[in-house]
Amino acid sequence: MYEILKLRLQGFSAYKIARKLNQDPPMVYKSLKASKRNFAEIDKMLMELKALGWPQKLVEIETTSRVQQKRTVVRAQGSETQGRSEEIAIKLG
Repeated sequence: MYEILKLRLQGFSAYKIARKLNQDPPMVYKSLKASKRNFAEIDKMLMELKALGWPQKLVEIETTSRVQQKRTVVRAQGSETQGRSEEIAIKLG
């Protein structure tokens, strides 16, 4: 499909593409039609994602997630230090 699209963008007709790639012209027509439909669907999905705030919203979510992960690590390290202090106090006591 990539080769067909590349040749189409270079200005070749479907018939010439078929001859150049040793394919049947109906197969080339079907491939071009399917790729056009796929691009239309992708364009629709991108429009929906942009309406939801993509990609900026995704960046905000990833940043928030990283901050929360760092807080969890810091809390875990703090609890380990506190546990060690209690162990030392018990041994000394």
